[in-house]
Amino acid sequence: MQVRNFIWYVLNKPLPSLEGISEALSKKAFEPCLSQQQISQGWVAPVHHGEWVFEAHGAQLIMLKQERRLLPASVVNEYLQTKVEEFEAAEGYAPSRKIRQQMKEDLTLELLPKAFTKASKIPILIFPRQGWLFVLSSSAKSADDATALLRETLGTLPVSLANSDVSPSHMMTRWLSHPNELPEEWSLGEEVELQEPEAGVVKVKNQDLLAEEITVHLDAGKLASKLALVWREDISLMLEEDLGVKRIKLLMEDDDAPSSSDPQEAKFAHEFAVSCNWMVPMCQSLLAALGGLEKTLAASQSRAFDEANTAVPA
Repeated sequence: MQVRNFIWYVLNKPLPSLEGISEALSKKAFEPCLSQQQISQGWVAPVHHGEWVFEAHGAQLIMLKQERRLLPASVVNEYLQTKVEEFEAAEGYAPSRKIRQQMKEDLTLELLPKAFTKASKIPILIFPRQGWLFVLSSSAKSADDATALLRETLGTLPVSLANSDVSPSHMMTRWLSHPNELPEEWSLGEEVELQEPEAGVVKVKNQDLLAEEITVHLDAGKLASKLALVWREDISLMLEEDLGVKRIKLLMEDDDAPSSSDPQEAKFAHEFAVSCNWMVPMCQSLLAALGGLEKTLAASQSRAFDEANTAVPA
């Protein structure tokens, strides 16, 4: 399991035990779409025929599976036009807006059972000790879907989107203007997006970000909304202004990678170990570079976790 993108959440209090999470997931297991169901979602084992929660290297992995029926609006509208023409021919007048809407709803129910389905999976990676939860997706909508279902499944999900004490946009702009202020482990990549209110977006790719062209935009008041960075010369990524991390790529050689003839489970376990080994220190380093967690969020999390660790069972 290679991590390409993630949306980062902070746990405001510890989640249930491994056994508690597993039991809750089992009660909302994935089931395929029914004939007239547009979307179905539920939990599956991260590893084929495995446990509901895959736990290793200080992390827990759970897997959301979604299945959607593919019924494009253009297809429904084409059938609807035929129905409208038939109505006009029979009645001598055009159907009202209410009648058209009812026609559309009836057609959708009629066509859904014939529509193809498409399945997708959304991994959720939890680091209980650090109090972090990552939805491994580039889509905010997917992250919302995943956290909403997990909240429904567990009965509660005390999380907030990660927020640094210093604005990522401010700090990324500062690094472009003063590259000597980049933390020791970090270096600039070759891509940036610069924004200015009501002035559009400037996208620069495969260029030296210290070039005069960039300086001109910065002097004009533009701020960095996305910035390519490299961590320890091992990981390249795109940092976004909301602390989302996208387009992650491992630059180091992996001499211990399983061969193509090894079992799929061995490949999964190796990739999971590699991901866990770099995610924690890289995210810690990134947070440190941005001034740490936003102070109120950090204090709230620290207090909740301290209380949980010192609580004495009745």
